[in-house]
Amino acid sequence: MVKVKSSRGGFVNVEILGINEIKRLVLAGKKQIHLGADFGVIRAGTLIQQEVKESVIGNRAEMKSVDTGRFANSIEFKKLGDAQGIVKPKKVSYPNSTQTTEDVANIMEFGANIIGGPRLHFSHTKTRNEKKADEIVENEIQAQLKRNRAFVKGVLRPGMKFGKFFK
Repeated sequence: MVKVKSSRGGFVNVEILGINEIKRLVLAGKKQIHLGADFGVIRAGTLIQQEVKESVIGNRAEMKSVDTGRFANSIEFKKLGDAQGIVKPKKVSYPNSTQTTEDVANIMEFGANIIGGPRLHFSHTKTRNEKKADEIVENEIQAQLKRNRAFVKGVLRPGMKFGKFFK
């Protein structure tokens, strides 16, 4: 119960109903957003991983890399934390060499002494797919919120009016 100053003097007692329901809605929505973002990052990361591999083996605009087997197969997506991930080569050693696939990735991406110039597999893949990856994450968040609507409808009692929380 809250006391609010009246325009006619004195105070009016106001009771705000539905606070617990609002809290449940907000917490449920927050969980669904995080879950959707995680699903979206996994889907987008897998797309980027595959696109980098396609670039390495010569199926995209960049010049094909010499070592298409070991290097391309080392490209992986790792989920790092809440709605975060990274696409990079796992560290695999080459036989009869001190180089690893991480070394080769850096040389291919940034090396100035490469015949034909740097391959830019990661940079160009990011440029080509950044918008699509963002859309994937956004769509997964929206899908999770839609799945949550059944729960939201169960929390709201008939006749309660709180405005629109989800479109």
